Amino acid sequence: MARRCLLFLLTVIPAVVTMSADVETVARVFRLDFAPISEVSAAVQPMLSESGSLTLHPSRSKITVQDLPEVVDRVAERIAELDRMPGHFRVKIDLLEGRPATDDSSENVTPYSSADQAQTNQRLKSMFKFPVIRRLGSASLEGELGSSAAAEISLGYEISFIAQTPEFSEDSPWGSPDPGDKIQLRRFVLTRVTVEPDGTQKSHVLLRTNMLLSPKQKIYLGAGNAEDAETGLVLIVHAQEFGSR
Repeated sequence: MARRCLLFLLTVIPAVVTMSADVETVARVFRLDFAPISEVSAAVQPMLSESGSLTLHPSRSKITVQDLPEVVDRVAERIAELDRMPGHFRVKIDLLEGRPATDDSSENVTPYSSADQAQTNQRLKSMFKFPVIRRLGSASLEGELGSSAAAEISLGYEISFIAQTPEFSEDSPWGSPDPGDKIQLRRFVLTRVTVEPDGTQKSHVLLRTNMLLSPKQKIYLGAGNAEDAETGLVLIVHAQEFGSR
């Protein structure tokens, strides 16, 4: 019986019908336009039967799969899922500051407002007990899923994260359900940059987390020193757009 094997060749095997140990197999060549050949081969290899084989052509971004017809059909569907133009994302982040009503130190900061100001303000009041909430700044970040993003969100404050599709599915060890149409912001970090007396800059991490976002969803994050702190920072993370191009 033929054993499953992994070969690295530079020649292309044409699509043919062959006989292996009285089992009819077919060979099909797949050209990859976006996905790395190593990623696709790692996903396809476990799908092969004992009669199957996989041949890689790295210089031409092609792989040849030879196996039972039904197996090759399943492999074709899997490759179609993997070899897609990278998805994109656009996320808007507002940085707010909460202070006591008698505090005048932020009097020059623009009051928070938005297109849905009433609903947002009600949500802020229910979640945070700051008498005054003012906007420090905002930033819109966009790019391809799988890439990192960073921006100065306000003077002295920086935000950074990696946007990607969620890494787990419904059969994960944690028993988590399939997240469906969501993106994951990994290594989401809010940093404050200060200038020391000697002129050097020093970074202080104020918030570090991960999050899942649905389309158009808003997530509210607090970055206070304690739950009952009189002052603190609030982030509103808004998933404005993401998906395949």
